[in-house]
Amino acid sequence: MKNMFKLSWLMIAAMLISFASCNDDDDPDPIILEDGFYLVGNGTALTEIDAKGLFQSTRNEVGQVDRPELREIFVAVQGGEAGFNIVSVSGGTTTYWGPGADFAKIEGEALDVEEPRNGLWRGSLVESETVFAVEEDGLYHVAFDTELMIVMIAKADWGVIGGATPGGWSENTPMPATFDLESMSFEATELTLLENEYKFRYSDGWKVFMDAEGTVKVNANLGGSLEALVPGGDNMAVPEYAIYTLNLTWNLGTGFTASLTKTGEAEPLPEYPENLYMIGATIGGWDWAANGVQMIPVHSHPELFWAIVWCEAGVADAGIKFAPGMEWVGDFGVSGDATDGVWAKGSDNLPDVATSGYYIIVVDLENETIERNVPRVHIIGDVVGSWDANNPDAQFTVGSSISITKDMADGNLRMHVAANTLACDWWQAEFNVFDGAIEYRGTGDDQATVPVTAGNYTIDLHFYNYMGTSNVGTITAN
Repeated sequence: MKNMFKLSWLMIAAMLISFASCNDDDDPDPIILEDGFYLVGNGTALTEIDAKGLFQSTRNEVGQVDRPELREIFVAVQGGEAGFNIVSVSGGTTTYWGPGADFAKIEGEALDVEEPRNGLWRGSLVESETVFAVEEDGLYHVAFDTELMIVMIAKADWGVIGGATPGGWSENTPMPATFDLESMSFEATELTLLENEYKFRYSDGWKVFMDAEGTVKVNANLGGSLEALVPGGDNMAVPEYAIYTLNLTWNLGTGFTASLTKTGEAEPLPEYPENLYMIGATIGGWDWAANGVQMIPVHSHPELFWAIVWCEAGVADAGIKFAPGMEWVGDFGVSGDATDGVWAKGSDNLPDVATSGYYIIVVDLENETIERNVPRVHIIGDVVGSWDANNPDAQFTVGSSISITKDMADGNLRMHVAANTLACDWWQAEFNVFDGAIEYRGTGDDQATVPVTAGNYTIDLHFYNYMGTSNVGTITAN
């Protein structure tokens, strides 16, 4: 009996030793990382190579087509010297990449008008353990191109922009966030949105150039849908005019999610007339049927109307008035004296001009102002190599016609007007010439394209004038 007892204990001991041996041999399998590029650095939560730091291929903003060579990631980074590197993993071999000698912060005139404004660095990517460092805590967009070997870092302070938002398509509405290495939630509350479109955009930029020629660009905006956000995706829609909370949340390793939550009813919108007309001896006479001029509505701004007209100085019974119909019902004019060509809305005639010529007249029914000034007309877009709405090199000269002679590149011709009180995006006051006639975008969709091939062109515009010529334009290749 004693021997059996001793044998039992020996058997138990052997089983325990065997169990322990199995545990020793059964260590967890090592983590196997797929080949690719990873972000690693002590200034981030990614202090070691981790699948959460894997760069993903993304779209080239040029044509919004997938570009396998273009990689990106969003990551929270602490300001200071800790920084991060890009690390490539290939067949078990790791290589560290860092900033080249030309990598630098892009500021002032070196920034393209559509690039982010809150901190942008760009330059060559080289094999190096020197880290990329940023100046302050924040969420950053890091992208590089394996063909160009160019890297960019942009501070991503997200906001919302669009026809639905308070700033329209001109400026971001901020979405503040609290810094965190693992997750950041950008949110705007008590936000009154119109039944219109919007996108997410960071740091007041639309894109980042990866090369001087502009053949590769990185999107600085998100669209598509709240359920499936896409870099450079389509505009999204606000379902109804109301008060909302809009949220864009970034999580390390999984990217962005978004939500739009209605939280209340908005104040009723002011009512504006659908049309506005002008009349007066200064623009031809006081007969509505013969001399009435329909003003152009501004896209997404029902309070704004504009027109370019020829004003003749020194005519009898000079002046101009306005009305929502071609009749003396609800008509109005100006009050008091002008400041920089801008009057308060009132009941007096818009007075005579000192010099005959073309003028732009803008009626702002929200701020109750009427402006009359020399018109500013611009070409914009790829044909002039700039999307700057105030580009002086693409501004027309105002004389007996409104004209410009300009070298243009291949592309689509686009033109717009500007004025002191015309507070809108350029495309909201756009027009073009079709078969010799000036046609306005107004509240409509994009106009048909007007393609030009590279060359020197003269454009002459004759808007409505006192002598009866109305809305005629010519585009001549020299």
